[in-house]
Amino acid sequence: MADDACKLRSGERIVPLVELYTSEGCSSCPPADRWLSAQLADTPLNWLAFHVDYWDYIGWADRFADPHYSERQRQRVNATGASTVYTPQVMVGANVRVAWQSASAFDHAVEAGGGIAPVDLELSLDGGPEGIEVRLAALDKRATGARAEVWLARYVDDQQSRVRAGENSGATLHHDRVVTRVWGPWQLDDSRLERSLHIARDPADWGLVAFAQDATGRTLQSLGLSWKACASGSGKAAHPTANLP
Repeated sequence: MADDACKLRSGERIVPLVELYTSEGCSSCPPADRWLSAQLADTPLNWLAFHVDYWDYIGWADRFADPHYSERQRQRVNATGASTVYTPQVMVGANVRVAWQSASAFDHAVEAGGGIAPVDLELSLDGGPEGIEVRLAALDKRATGARAEVWLARYVDDQQSRVRAGENSGATLHHDRVVTRVWGPWQLDDSRLERSLHIARDPADWGLVAFAQDATGRTLQSLGLSWKACASGSGKAAHPTANLP
């Protein structure tokens, strides 16, 4: 696989990251899951669905849930001075209570999370017989030395679950952008960061999202790259930035 077929660099403007906190054990979550899936076909945003584990006690253990994602949700909320977490909860940058059911409210949150990117990101995938080599680079262009953290999340798309207990018992649920692994946070202390990772191949439709956030949770930049795009040779140019705020 040619290197230039699997490398992306971020553009001049911030690509907002949308975080959905959800659970298969929550009866109000499937509409939010469907909403997220419906946005993917024609959007320049990056999306991640973090499945939390605190609904598992009512009888259905979400196979995608992880206590680290529940903790991330609490930390993201606490960073804003609030304390209440709930599902489904949608976050865009430092806005941790996005009214996703309202198109205008969601668009406003995305607009508020945009602007000129203070951080550049570069992400590349190189497939071999032993797995996938991932390279991530970040450059902080700010002169202030303000705190920034870089994360890398792996997701899978097109997942189905037949729920047999709990609030969604009997339902077949569809999920996209399901987070299955998170690396980081890495402090962007000296303006530059480089990381290399080796990950196993996965037959599922998967991808990676790299993102940088400040202490308030504001997204400084995000960059997504799917394995399908790499395999097809379409991952050559920077992430599209058309119509971004």
